[in-house]
Amino acid sequence: MESESFGKGAWPAALAASLAILTALFIWQPQTRPTGLLRDFNAFYCAGRALANGSDPYRAEPLGSCERAVKPPFASGIAGLAVPAPLPPYALAPFRALAMLPYPAAAALWLLFLVGAVALAVAATHRATDLPLSGLIAGFALGDGYASLCLGQLAPIAVAAITVATACAQRHRYRAAAFAAALAMVEPHVALPACLALFLWRPAARVPLAAAALALLALSIATGGMATNLEYVRQVVAAHGLSEIGNEKQLSLTYLVHRFGAGDAQALRIGEMWYAGMLIAGALAAARLARRFNSDGLIAAVPPAMALVGGPFVHIAQIPAALPAAFLLYANAPRLRVPFALSIVALAIPWMQFVSLGTIFPLLAGACAGVLVWRLLGVRPPFALVSGLAALCFAGAPTFLVSTRVPAAQRLLVAAYDPRALAEASWGAYVQAVATWNLPAYDLARLPTLTGIVTLAFGAAALAFGRRAIGAGAPSPYVEKGTWPLRESA
Repeated sequence: MESESFGKGAWPAALAASLAILTALFIWQPQTRPTGLLRDFNAFYCAGRALANGSDPYRAEPLGSCERAVKPPFASGIAGLAVPAPLPPYALAPFRALAMLPYPAAAALWLLFLVGAVALAVAATHRATDLPLSGLIAGFALGDGYASLCLGQLAPIAVAAITVATACAQRHRYRAAAFAAALAMVEPHVALPACLALFLWRPAARVPLAAAALALLALSIATGGMATNLEYVRQVVAAHGLSEIGNEKQLSLTYLVHRFGAGDAQALRIGEMWYAGMLIAGALAAARLARRFNSDGLIAAVPPAMALVGGPFVHIAQIPAALPAAFLLYANAPRLRVPFALSIVALAIPWMQFVSLGTIFPLLAGACAGVLVWRLLGVRPPFALVSGLAALCFAGAPTFLVSTRVPAAQRLLVAAYDPRALAEASWGAYVQAVATWNLPAYDLARLPTLTGIVTLAFGAAALAFGRRAIGAGAPSPYVEKGTWPLRESA
């Protein structure tokens, strides 16, 4: 009980102290700061401005000119490059509204919104699992929080919506779960598996899902018009997938088979077929797991996690969408608690962004890993400290494998720039020029995330389709009573 009271009283003070130290380092030590600040938000904001002006948000112009405009205190874009905003028009609707504000005000408002989304993800996962907030904060803070906030990513909105859908389904509020899963469709390939599983297995969710689909369709047409929507479906989706095939920061099966010699079209087709297979497997596994553990939150949580294994397009920003499933399975399956805990550690840290998160990143990775090992495995603090130091060393190791200076690509980009083409044309040229170097460093950084997501998916499949003895047949008493596992040894 003494360690429990210490944990409850000390972690808010530790969190506040950590934020203060982080702020001080960012102010007085420039090398600790991340780079590429709000790069993705810049693209979304400019796509929203194009829509507001009646222009095509998917073409290189006027998207590129807006991105390259100086927006103090943020850096401008690269000459000859239009960073795509490959979202359906309904997902660009909020940015059309934000584009009415000056860029600094819109950026500040968006960041506040993202912070709220990360907080909501923590709170909703806590409600679904009763796991202590300190462990959940450590799980979401770095990948879903810090890394995505630096880029102004949209992914935290989808992650928060999936966690809310999980918490609602856990309490048999299927209509609310359906609307939350529909909101997650701002990242369609992440949310579609949850929507499909809810539609298949919970009849109460079908009408809300159908209504939400019609509402999104209406919003999409109202935002961009029919021609823009058809352009997105017919051209943008495929073009963006092709432009990313060679990106060393990809975690997709398409990227991996392309690395081993598959052609562009073949690699993309393999990724799409694999995604379809995992879509079905995730829905089937979710139904069996929910029935086995009497935990309906798994219906919304497991399919997105399974769909993140392979597929045609997976970036590190989408990986936190697997955390609700990981935490819920960890709480429900005591016999597989150790592998699920280790997968959470692997998925919580954005190892692939070692270049862009500043020199503070290894320290943050070590801190999050130490807290997670301490909380999830119930080890004593000295052992958690050793684990944190190991994560710190691994997070910094890829930097030492960076042996080639990435060449400047501006001359090539400017020469090939076509203002009438899709933005993916210049983005594909940029990826080929700068995102295919130092492969050993990125292969090392990719390893823990791939290991974590495969471990999670294999564990879920083993529990769903394997012998009943693999996991507990009844719900974990931890979920029912809200008690922390291994508390006695903590």
